[in-house]
Amino acid sequence: MENCDFFQDFKANIISQYNDCDAYKLLCSSQNYDPNKELKVEDDMEKVPFITTTLFKKSANMYTKLLRTEPKNLDKWTVSSSTSGDPSIVGRSKQDLLQIKKFVEREGQTLDSTSQYNCVFYPEPEVMRKHKSIQILDKPTESYIGNILDTFSFSENTNFLLHPYKGEFSIDMEDFLEFLKEHDKKNQHISLRGSTLLLYNAVENLKDKMKPFQLGDRCTIHTGGGGWDGKKGSVNLGIKIERSKFVEEVSTFLGVPEENFIDTYSFTENTFPITGHYSKKYKSYLFHIPSWGRVILRDIKTLKPVHKEGQRGLIQMLNAYGTSSFAGASIMVDDIGEIVSEDRCPECGFNGMTIRIIGRVKGSEAKGCGATLNIKEVENV
Repeated sequence: MENCDFFQDFKANIISQYNDCDAYKLLCSSQNYDPNKELKVEDDMEKVPFITTTLFKKSANMYTKLLRTEPKNLDKWTVSSSTSGDPSIVGRSKQDLLQIKKFVEREGQTLDSTSQYNCVFYPEPEVMRKHKSIQILDKPTESYIGNILDTFSFSENTNFLLHPYKGEFSIDMEDFLEFLKEHDKKNQHISLRGSTLLLYNAVENLKDKMKPFQLGDRCTIHTGGGGWDGKKGSVNLGIKIERSKFVEEVSTFLGVPEENFIDTYSFTENTFPITGHYSKKYKSYLFHIPSWGRVILRDIKTLKPVHKEGQRGLIQMLNAYGTSSFAGASIMVDDIGEIVSEDRCPECGFNGMTIRIIGRVKGSEAKGCGATLNIKEVENV
């Protein structure tokens, strides 16, 4: 996949989506767009109509119309964690789920998947997948995060800190503390992974009660799942978390270098995750766009693509792979990104587009079939 011809594969995928999904064809028709005629060269990808993530929300009642296959051909419905109680619902086949696993495997070195010991701020993958599962059209719903966890190769020595409790989950703080004590000052190859919000909250609860630890420079802090606005699922800290503050405080208390912090950005309606390493200069994570995906940033007011360093825009993800069961080839999310570089990471030298995740558009709503967004307010997260 490293040597994939992304444009040709994306073109084939978007044309198939156009033919398979009546709702997407209707969207294209409303914009006088036909990918068979319009998609000739790579620059034409900027003209491809997108579907907004809001249309996958349960309340929109569109998720069955955004399928590219019959529901009987699905393996499951992947469901987002939702603070508002209105989750996204995306139908996926086994083939599409396996593609996500391939993406994660390609990022193995970046994600430091060879850690000997892992401490994870999530439940065990199967428990997370099946949490509050129901049947929709004879197919089960499963947590998207649970399915992402299932793609990762955890070592045998892995502590999953969240356990079922009264219909939700509780954190085993004693287990976390024992893990820290066990690996303190040993500089072993270990990783702390999982929810940004829960890791931060756990550190905040401990740092005033005891001396800092020294996990060393072989430890990786790998977060994901968002939550920078202080809210995720049923958890609400009531405050936003600044990325720089998170890294500085966790780094100081756990004794882990700031350059060992990485963050994964993904969402239920997308297929390829992107991973960023922390930058002291930018006081944020720098996310690399891999060769098997593309990102377009669109001006918040005009929705026109932006290209200059420092310009910000809504994030549009282009997927050439892993969307055979749903209309996910061109997805617009209500998050704002900033261009760091269109061709090379200024810090690590990665060849490819590099962005920062800035915040979320508050109060955005889809108009029509994802053709436009009504922007009411921009809120940093």
